[in-house]
Amino acid sequence: MTLRNRVSVAAAAGVLIVVAAVSAVLYVFYAASVHARVDATLVDAAQQASSVAGQVKQSAGHGGQASPDFGKPVTVGTVELQLFLGPVGAGQAAQFGPLDSQDVAVAEGAQPPYFATVDAGGRQFRVYTAPMPGDAGSDAGLVRASRAMDADDGTLRDAALLLAALTVGAAAVTYGAARLAAGRILRPIAELTATAEHITQTRDLTARLRLTGANGDGTSDEVGRLGSSFGTMLAALHESVTAQQQLVADASHELRTPLTSLTTNLDLLEDGAGLADPQAPALVRAAREQAGELEQLITDLLDLARYRESVPHRETVRLDLLTDQAVQRVRQRAPQAIIEAGLSPCLVYVDPAAVDHAIGNLVDNAVKWSPLGAAVRVVVENGQVAVGDQGPGIADEDLPYIFERFYRAPEARGMPGAGLGLAIVGSVAQANEGTVEVRTGPAGSTFTLAFPPL
Repeated sequence: MTLRNRVSVAAAAGVLIVVAAVSAVLYVFYAASVHARVDATLVDAAQQASSVAGQVKQSAGHGGQASPDFGKPVTVGTVELQLFLGPVGAGQAAQFGPLDSQDVAVAEGAQPPYFATVDAGGRQFRVYTAPMPGDAGSDAGLVRASRAMDADDGTLRDAALLLAALTVGAAAVTYGAARLAAGRILRPIAELTATAEHITQTRDLTARLRLTGANGDGTSDEVGRLGSSFGTMLAALHESVTAQQQLVADASHELRTPLTSLTTNLDLLEDGAGLADPQAPALVRAAREQAGELEQLITDLLDLARYRESVPHRETVRLDLLTDQAVQRVRQRAPQAIIEAGLSPCLVYVDPAAVDHAIGNLVDNAVKWSPLGAAVRVVVENGQVAVGDQGPGIADEDLPYIFERFYRAPEARGMPGAGLGLAIVGSVAQANEGTVEVRTGPAGSTFTLAFPPL
């Protein structure tokens, strides 16, 4: 059963239960009201006994009878009256059995009128016994009003059928309305399901949802937000898969170059005179350099993947101290570099190892592009690290791509490196809720790595 049908059936079942309960209560009250009206009808008919007795006497006179037959029941509407003219005695024959002492007492006013349910001829009757209106004393008469208990069965049956029809009709209308409403409300889920099935079958991560929520905007309720979140997740997954594929392609290309050179140098050592060859020391040095390039490239790739995908271990640290450590390492690697540092104390909440790596990359990059004897300027203040060089600047056409993996401007292709340094800086900034910006011109470039200060 589809979700739409389950929602519709649940709504209809709920309405059915509620309406059935209400209908049952209404039927009970209606049946009680009908029975109460029966008693009232009997009392009203008994109060008309005097006039009925007069009409019986008048009819007997017109019919030539010497005395009227009061023992025969008289029908008044839906009630039968049996009249007993006084004096009334115990054992006197009556329609529902002979009169007893209680009946005599009722006729004389010694006891109040009473109701009774009597079985006669396989049927039940409601009987009301009361004194004859207008009579008093020992000669007072008696009247019995009776009505069959099943006389209102047809009315009660019609009421029960009507309530049952209303209950079933309400459930049917609710089911239909719920199907229409569920179809509209659950439309984004149906689209989400169709999209997920399409992606499962085709592996096409470019498929996107057409968000049409219950209110038409697709984002106004929980279902719409679910569809929007699924679309965002799908876009992120597509971006991640694409990035992985691109990384594999780029890494295989970048790894092939030093591997080829390393293999070539080893082949030259093997094919020639070996270590006795005068060129052997140079070939070994070249092989070591290429192995070092491979090691650095692999390290950068692992760091880039870690900073991009994993959750950073963040803590409160002094940004000026992190920067000072990175600057000292660069000075050790490049003693000829001139680095001017202006480090103001400030606290940030970041991954210390990742940020240290990113700052080191920025300083290395500035040293690489600065002319010999030119100073690199490093400034730390208000949660920002600004690293400026005095190089030729960055061309406008290269600016949009400098933080992409393996991108190298034409001027940089003859220099060491694989184009991962700035990509690592961008990933570290993003993972630590920071930003990285660059200002460039003919007099040099300044990279600013900024984090929210504490």
